[in-house]
Amino acid sequence: MLIALAAAFLVPQQPAAVAPPAPLVAALAPAAAGDTGGPRWSPKGATVPLTLGDQGPTGSFTVGTPDAPAVTVRLQKSAGAAHYDQLWLDTNRDGKLADDEKLTTTPKEQRGKWWSSFTSEIAIPVAAEAGKPATTRPYPLNLWFVEDPQEPNAQPALRWSRHGWHEGTVEIAGKPALVMITEMEMDGVFDQRDSWALARERSQLFTADSRSMERHVWFDGVAYRPTSIDAHGRSLTFERCDPGMTEAEEKAKADVYKADREAPRAAKPLAFGGDLAAALATAKQDKKRVFIDFQTTWCGPCRQMEQMVYTAAAVVTAADGVIAVKLDGDEQRELVKSYGVAAYPTMLLLDQDGNELKRAVGYRSVAAMVEFFKP
Repeated sequence: MLIALAAAFLVPQQPAAVAPPAPLVAALAPAAAGDTGGPRWSPKGATVPLTLGDQGPTGSFTVGTPDAPAVTVRLQKSAGAAHYDQLWLDTNRDGKLADDEKLTTTPKEQRGKWWSSFTSEIAIPVAAEAGKPATTRPYPLNLWFVEDPQEPNAQPALRWSRHGWHEGTVEIAGKPALVMITEMEMDGVFDQRDSWALARERSQLFTADSRSMERHVWFDGVAYRPTSIDAHGRSLTFERCDPGMTEAEEKAKADVYKADREAPRAAKPLAFGGDLAAALATAKQDKKRVFIDFQTTWCGPCRQMEQMVYTAAAVVTAADGVIAVKLDGDEQRELVKSYGVAAYPTMLLLDQDGNELKRAVGYRSVAAMVEFFKP
């Protein structure tokens, strides 16, 4: 009997099963009209090709469910206007452009182009479900048309982008937390391709990094991932997860600019000229290569390279003997066409006769630029 009792005490006891934390569900609603907050990221603008007609350039686009009617748009100029200052937007999707669907603006000149910008809202159909009648939800958007006097024969196109977001609260660890979702794929449907954020304070919500709903976010040192999203953005379900690393480790891994920030600095940054013709003439005479950096004043990656790459000692050394020229793509339109530049920054390395040897587009690290300048 004693032996049996002793044996019983020696048998390992299985730990009691611990139920995983219950999923968290946040009820969401569109941001109020005129809310001055908002995330620091936004979706890329969509393009609506326009067809020229007697009444003005006309086109259409679709948002919402696949069976939702298309939204018709038409640009016009008011009497005596030099640029398009009116936009008809078929907000009720009945296929007709009524007077109460006309938007007006004052075109503005920016970087040699004329911009006609409009703000409006269309309705996304919401089908009846679970005893609830069919309804609609607001879909705010910005629209703009750019007229380039230097491209009079360019195919006209209207650009648009959704603005606004959906927001709600949920309780985490006994305290309220804020949840936000924003559309990154502008199809009028919320899914895993869109973005989300989680924070304690509203100001933190708007300054948080954009995260795809296919990825997790960090909140109070814990990672959470979405498990389901209502297509109309009315709710988001998410749960705790283990990404296999800490928040600090993940941030360190994601810091792609760390090496460039910490690179030794040159006594003087790489010197750029602004006259390509003179640079090509000098290159031919002195048998040197020419480096062209096509950039613009509004190009973020261009500014980053100016601060971290062109000031690095390794880059300045690698470019020794190369004639460097910086050109503003908004001002040097003919050269942009001639060299086939479609994005900024675009960097070209030419031989002494002006023939292209290498090309790079987008931000390039210190190490990448050192390699770029190698013969």
